[in-house]
Amino acid sequence: MMEILIIFGLLFLLLFTGLPVFLSLGTLAIGILVLSGQTLSSLAGTMYGAMDNFVLLAIPLFTLMAQIMARGGVGDDLFDFVHVWLRHLPGGLAITTVVACSLFAAICGSSTATALTIGTLAVPAMLRYHYDRPFTLGLLAAGGTLGILIPPSGPMIIYGAITDTSVGRLFIAGILPGVAISLLFILYCYLHSRRLPDLAREITSTWAEKVAALRRVAFSLLLPPVIIGGIYSGAFTPTEAAGIGATMSFIICFVIYRRLKLKDIIPILQDTVKVTSMLLMIIGAAVYFGQVLTINQIPQKIVQFATSLALGKWGFLIFVNLLLLFLGCFLEVVSIILIAVPILFPILQLLRIDPVWFGILFTINMELALITPPVGMNLYVILGLTKTDMAEIIRGVWPFILLLAAGLIIVMLFPSLSLWLPMKAF
Repeated sequence: MMEILIIFGLLFLLLFTGLPVFLSLGTLAIGILVLSGQTLSSLAGTMYGAMDNFVLLAIPLFTLMAQIMARGGVGDDLFDFVHVWLRHLPGGLAITTVVACSLFAAICGSSTATALTIGTLAVPAMLRYHYDRPFTLGLLAAGGTLGILIPPSGPMIIYGAITDTSVGRLFIAGILPGVAISLLFILYCYLHSRRLPDLAREITSTWAEKVAALRRVAFSLLLPPVIIGGIYSGAFTPTEAAGIGATMSFIICFVIYRRLKLKDIIPILQDTVKVTSMLLMIIGAAVYFGQVLTINQIPQKIVQFATSLALGKWGFLIFVNLLLLFLGCFLEVVSIILIAVPILFPILQLLRIDPVWFGILFTINMELALITPPVGMNLYVILGLTKTDMAEIIRGVWPFILLLAAGLIIVMLFPSLSLWLPMKAF
């Protein structure tokens, strides 16, 4: 056990020095091999093999789709559309923000992109209508987390590739939990808004305004049902769905809406390559790190230790949730997945825990990681967007952390919430 603690202690030390994640993992893996007198002959082959995966091809394609839709102003249209339909409700603008985040999440699959795109519109609008500032900032940070639970989802693709779990099943499994957590957010927005005496109410939209708003987003709203419906029906795989989504987004933004021109292709592709390269380098280094641990029988020792504790299924799940909550305070999402999943998955199999259900629980934990201080990525997205005080954002996000924790408990207690749709689809 001491050997395990030393290895992961050194990993945390390297990460806390600011060394990039892929270098931290690769450096430690090479160090372990050198100290144990083994060769580095498998380094290139292992890293190349980790990235040579058809499932992972979905990552650059979904990233490309997200970049096109974000630059094409689709987030603006979605926010205006939802606002026109819901603005008359108590807390209508806050509810609009949650629904817009959910819809944009179903198009882009990125939490930070969702928080940034919807936040650019929602923050000034909510402050103008006298919503309190901490609530507004916390809502946008938390609403953005829906981007990785409501499919498509980059973290689900990585989890599926590591564990050899069907990404299609994971995508379908994320729908109902995503809707349930969105409803929790909406309920809180409604109750919180009723306690604000100075909150300005908006007039009900006319049907002409509603129809006009619907027309502006009609083509964009086709993307989620085509992608998820195609996977659900078995018409195409998640990777093929990503290619179809990227093609449709190009047609929508370049041909139908004509908001983007050919000169925009280069910056879109550059951003796509940057994001994809970063992820694939981390994946390659993490797989090599995992192989080195396997050679030195570290996962087997962890499994033996976990078995000796006799935690059982529920004890193990509670332990994992607490562990991921801790890791989420210090590491970003991809790092947690690539470090923790290869170690936890053998125990998962030993306890016969459904990998799809666990994948959804893991993803909700990653949502929490995005908004738990001090390293929650969405907190910094909102900080950069609003140039405000981090303490104010943290003060506003705490209720949503509790709501996400409640959603996690609900999905734990009722596995059918995440497993019913996949069982019907596959």
